[in-house]
Amino acid sequence: MVKKILILLLLPLFLTCCIGYHRIPKDNNGEPILNEKVNYKFAKIPNEKDLTKIDTSAYYVQIFEGRYYNDNEKKNPQILIFHNDGFFKKTSTLYYLKYDSRNKKSVYYGGKYKIKENTIELEQFYPSRGGKTNYYSRNITKGEINGDKLIFDNGPSLFTIYEKKYNLN
Repeated sequence: MVKKILILLLLPLFLTCCIGYHRIPKDNNGEPILNEKVNYKFAKIPNEKDLTKIDTSAYYVQIFEGRYYNDNEKKNPQILIFHNDGFFKKTSTLYYLKYDSRNKKSVYYGGKYKIKENTIELEQFYPSRGGKTNYYSRNITKGEINGDKLIFDNGPSLFTIYEKKYNLN
C-alpha cells in the first residue's frame, strides 16, 4: 500500500521531468516569459532563399476548408505574421490589436519558425494542463508551403490552412 501511495506521489514529478514540461517564470504582469534556461530550439535566422517562400509583409489568415468548423471558429480565424528574424506572431481577428504590446519572449506571442525547402516548422510553447500553470510543453508543428497557402497537418484528415493576404478586411 505504501508503495502505491509513493508511486502516485512521485508520478507527477516523473512525468514533468520526462515528458518535456518546462517551468516558465512569469513577469510582473503575469505573462509567461522565456529565459536562458527555457528557450526556443530554432536558433537559425531565415536566409534570403527562405524568405522568398513566405511573405513577411503579409498576413497568413486561416481559411475554412477541408474539415468541419463551428461558427465560433469561423468568426475568429487565426492569423500568423512572420518576421525576418525567425519569429512569428500568432493571433486572431478578434484579438489582433488587443495584445500588441507583447514581446517576442512571451509564450503567448507566437513562437519561432524554420523553413527547409517547401516545409515550414513552427515551434511554440503551450500550457501543460490548461491555462493557469507555470509548466509548458514545447510543440513543433510541420506544414507545407504551397504557393500562397500554408497547410499544417494536425492528424488524420485534420488540416489547418492559412492563406496569404495583405489586409484583414
